[in-house]
Amino acid sequence: MTELGLREAKRRATAHALAEAAFDLAVEHGVDGFTIDDVATHAGYSRRTFANHFSCKEEAITGLAVERLREGLETLPPMPADTPLLDWLMALARHQLSGGMLPLLQQLRQLAREHHGLEPYLADVQLQIRRMAQDAVAARAGSNVSRLSSHILVGAAYGALMSVLDGRVPIRLPGDPEPPSGDSVTVDEFLSTVFTHLRRGF
Repeated sequence: MTELGLREAKRRATAHALAEAAFDLAVEHGVDGFTIDDVATHAGYSRRTFANHFSCKEEAITGLAVERLREGLETLPPMPADTPLLDWLMALARHQLSGGMLPLLQQLRQLAREHHGLEPYLADVQLQIRRMAQDAVAARAGSNVSRLSSHILVGAAYGALMSVLDGRVPIRLPGDPEPPSGDSVTVDEFLSTVFTHLRRGF
């Protein structure tokens, strides 16, 4: 790895540690229950280092989702080059959601309901997630799929995910008991339904 690569890896590791510390403190104490100094101390860094990565604790709290998304993109198991794009995207979605992204995003949404100052930062993170997904799909598709088609595909998949985050589609995570109403679905059931509908249009 080059010196530049090592420096970037260190920068990202620091940002991840600070974001994780901020998120953990927010879950434990509430957004108003800790300071930037607490985040820096919890992560083992200085306040100045925090300021090099985040403008405020709200940005750090929500930034954990972006860090997790990057990790998920980088750790997606390789698939054959001729794997259909929808199959690849479904595998990516399953990899991300099974890796803890869904409960993280749900917790961020709950924190934003309790602390409205978090909402614009969460909205910005959701936009970053969509853009990163768009870039990943475009890179995977290459010239085989038009840019417009890849935007539509990502938009449809992202819209389905937002219905989960808003609580309109209740998701049952592994280990969760099935509610008496029986109207929840597992991650696999959700993804299967979403991508069945997408395949009918692509």
